[in-house]
Amino acid sequence: MKTRVDKVIVLWTANTEQYLLPEIDTVAELHKMVLKNQSLPSSVLYCIAAIEEQVLYLNGSPQNTFHKAIVEYAREKKSFIAGSDFKSGQTRFKTIMSDYLIGSGLRLSSVVSYNHLGNNDGKNLSEDKCF
Repeated sequence: MKTRVDKVIVLWTANTEQYLLPEIDTVAELHKMVLKNQSLPSSVLYCIAAIEEQVLYLNGSPQNTFHKAIVEYAREKKSFIAGSDFKSGQTRFKTIMSDYLIGSGLRLSSVVSYNHLGNNDGKNLSEDKCF
């Protein structure tokens, strides 16, 4: 697919997930966890895949995705990772994207979002394993 497009961006905006503790300190430790199929949050797995494919990964959720090892791995692979929690700034994000799209010559017919806390986020946040 990458050969048929100019740029690929992974924009992670999934629901709240369990924090991964303890911190992953080294790239070797990160690879070992993947090879042993240890429990890693989905945001970390997608971030690793984006780094390996050298595509931009934007984290739009409040996960602790960017462990020391992830940041170091991105540096090693010369891959770009950025972002933190678009959900708490949803209105601002929609405003920025609307301005961008209109400025690009696209016409918006609607901008729609939904309440994340109404989609089990509140329940998830009350779990001990989460925040």
